[in-house]
Amino acid sequence: MAFDEQDFYELLGVSKTARDTEIRRAYRNLITKEHPDKGGDPERFTQIQRAYDVLSSDSKRKQYDATGHAEKTPDEELLDTFGGGAFRDKMREDAEQRESLNEQITVRQSAEQQSHTAGFEAWMRSRGDQANLVFTAETAAEQFGVVKASYEAVPLPPIRAYQVKVKDHGKPKDMMEMVSDPIPPELEWGEVLVNIRAAPMNPADFFSVQIGAVPGEEGQKPPFVAGNDGLGVVVKVGPGVKNLQENDWVFPFKPGMGTLRSLAVWREKDLLKMPVDLMPLEYAAMMRELCVAYRLLEDYGSLKPGDAVILNAANSTIGTIVIQLCRMLKLRVIAVVRDNGEMEKTSTWLKTLGATEVISDTANVRMELEKNKFFAKPKLGLDGVGGHSSVRIADALQEGSPLVIYGCMSGRAPTWPWHYWVFKELKVVGFNLRRWMNSHKKRVPAMLETLAKLVNADKLRINYTEYELSTEFDEALDHSLEEGRNTKVLIKISDIGVTY
Repeated sequence: MAFDEQDFYELLGVSKTARDTEIRRAYRNLITKEHPDKGGDPERFTQIQRAYDVLSSDSKRKQYDATGHAEKTPDEELLDTFGGGAFRDKMREDAEQRESLNEQITVRQSAEQQSHTAGFEAWMRSRGDQANLVFTAETAAEQFGVVKASYEAVPLPPIRAYQVKVKDHGKPKDMMEMVSDPIPPELEWGEVLVNIRAAPMNPADFFSVQIGAVPGEEGQKPPFVAGNDGLGVVVKVGPGVKNLQENDWVFPFKPGMGTLRSLAVWREKDLLKMPVDLMPLEYAAMMRELCVAYRLLEDYGSLKPGDAVILNAANSTIGTIVIQLCRMLKLRVIAVVRDNGEMEKTSTWLKTLGATEVISDTANVRMELEKNKFFAKPKLGLDGVGGHSSVRIADALQEGSPLVIYGCMSGRAPTWPWHYWVFKELKVVGFNLRRWMNSHKKRVPAMLETLAKLVNADKLRINYTEYELSTEFDEALDHSLEEGRNTKVLIKISDIGVTY
């Protein structure tokens, strides 16, 4: 019988008219008898806990009595789905089965492994990403193009749209300016016209201005339009567009698409569709930050309630989301931040979000934790700064625990002493959200839905300050370049431009 079909009253052995005291006593007796440490069934133990959670709450019990089902809160759904349920089922063991090298050699020398099928599978793996490539009309059109005479382009109105143009490589303050340029006259094959509604200003945007590229991607030659993230609404679709229609919500799947503008003509294949009104528009524009924080915690560290996570840039948007998720997952957080002269204020704010310890990024983090009697070393490190900050994070980690690098705000690559690799068994891995999404497309909708429920239930909050693109960009740029601002600068677009 499925979990939600179990009768909670029968599980606890009480009647439907039982008083709170009777339910509480029955629960205490059962958890003593059914605890897995005493030979009980872990699944039944979890069901008993769930039954008590519902029947001990007046509102949940009333709803359960009326419907026969217990509606889960966004917090409970997060606990049930995050990490495969490891945060709901405290008895779950994360033991991964793996063949020994001796077993692998024995198996792979067997007759079965020498068969034609096994050889074909090995050949397919040797082809890498090309193994599952199917040549279709779409791939042919992408590779060779579409003859223009074979379709009718969709005309666009003559509009001069607002956009933030990067004149040359250099300091953002000197090289970024708000201009108005005409949009293309037509939509060609596979193109859509998008009205960008909101776009955050991020460190990666300024990195692109300074050196002309998002790290790890092909460089951009000036002049180009600034911005990598944001939320847009499809205004018009061109020929050959199959999966998008007018009024769809989309955000850029590729970096360097230039989101700090009012209107853009983009290819359908470079956009990711999002359900309309999934969450407030402002939060949807910052979907990258929400998704990065979620993936960092779910994919790394094999964490369980009570474990500790350490991260630098803890007052950044990603940092504050990680802290709030950790609070819901019952994980302790060591927040490392730059001392901008208001350390006490920042510390109070981060502890309100859920941080356990807040430490200056100039201190010896490991010694500070020891001084504060924080003895259980963190099992996951998250680095968005690089340089010496990354080394301080690694020094505080438990031996053999992973350090995940998802950004480099300092612009300096970290260099660790050799003994970190040998004696601390340091494990360093990088994370890129767009690459993850490209490899796990089927898992993206569920992640977005989970995050949306938490945002809409006010369980996840982001501090942001809005500026209008056409009239307030200079002020927004000054604000985004300030250190220690503790807020995300968000560009809103209500004025798309002028006709000519």
